Amino acid sequence: MRAMVLRGTSLAIETLERPTPGPGQVLARVLACGICGSDLHAAKYLDDMIAAARRSGSTQWDESVETNGIVMGHEFVAEVVEAGPGAEAWQPGTRVTSIPVMVDPAAPNGMAAIGYSAKFPGAYGEYVLMSAPLLLRVPDGLPDEVAATTEPCAVGLHAVREAAMQPGETALVMGAGPIGLMTLLWLKHEGVQHVAVSELSAERRALAERLGADLVIDPRTAPILEAYQQAAGRPAPPVVFECIGVEGTLQQAMDLVDRMGRVVVVGVCMQEDRILPMVGINKQLTLKFVLGYTPAEYAETLQALGSGAIDTSPMITRIIGLDDLPAAFTALADPKDCKVVVVPSR
Repeated sequence: MRAMVLRGTSLAIETLERPTPGPGQVLARVLACGICGSDLHAAKYLDDMIAAARRSGSTQWDESVETNGIVMGHEFVAEVVEAGPGAEAWQPGTRVTSIPVMVDPAAPNGMAAIGYSAKFPGAYGEYVLMSAPLLLRVPDGLPDEVAATTEPCAVGLHAVREAAMQPGETALVMGAGPIGLMTLLWLKHEGVQHVAVSELSAERRALAERLGADLVIDPRTAPILEAYQQAAGRPAPPVVFECIGVEGTLQQAMDLVDRMGRVVVVGVCMQEDRILPMVGINKQLTLKFVLGYTPAEYAETLQALGSGAIDTSPMITRIIGLDDLPAAFTALADPKDCKVVVVPSR
């Protein structure tokens, strides 16, 4: 099969052996796969990501990824092609998705990540292995490219649930990239009356407005807190979602949030950062770092996309083929694009 392989910091389309499904597994043809910011980070900071994972006690990365290379891609929808022993209930032609994890008894915790393992290639290729117990059927009528946004949309749902929004509370979302916009969608879906979004990119600010933001702020032309105060009629947001992940934005979120407020850290900063703890102490802030989602949240997200309760289609700004993928990684440094989806057959 053809796939994009990351070796060190080099990305290239290569021809690999097509995987064979083992017990409890299915082989599926990739229909669509979104490009994730974590993959952009991995292509530039793979060594740092592995070091940070091991420092935090994670067993996600197997030892061979640095030498053997990896096929990334974990935001996918696929079509069952072949079922391994014990997975025959999943008929060929069935559209499926799942959390990007494989049941693997050989792994330290019995699970291995799809797309961040040399053993289980991700969906930046023509085929992907999936574990039958984790499969979810994609609702009829849901376009492939929209179904491929289930994974990042579930990240937004998890962030909102972890924030434990209370009746009458407002929120500020810092950053209108895919995760910031997914967070916005779920905040509005959960009934939050006033959601402000700050974003540098004009294209992404327009998307935030289209997706229901009550206030959209260009921080270069308007002080964020002043704009929020005028629109929301209160001194500061009780909850701030930091969805940017660059040096300095965590401290900025702490400065912006109200006393006794909550900062939910969703953006991934790849460098060491500095904060002033005394600000957090004086304001008695809660910092909540979030990761991923639960399997139940993933299933809830897929159902919401299928019913139309959540619509991520406006943020899909480009659909590309497999050969365009390496160049797309470079192009995504420009924030004019939002969600780019790969269709390997394109």
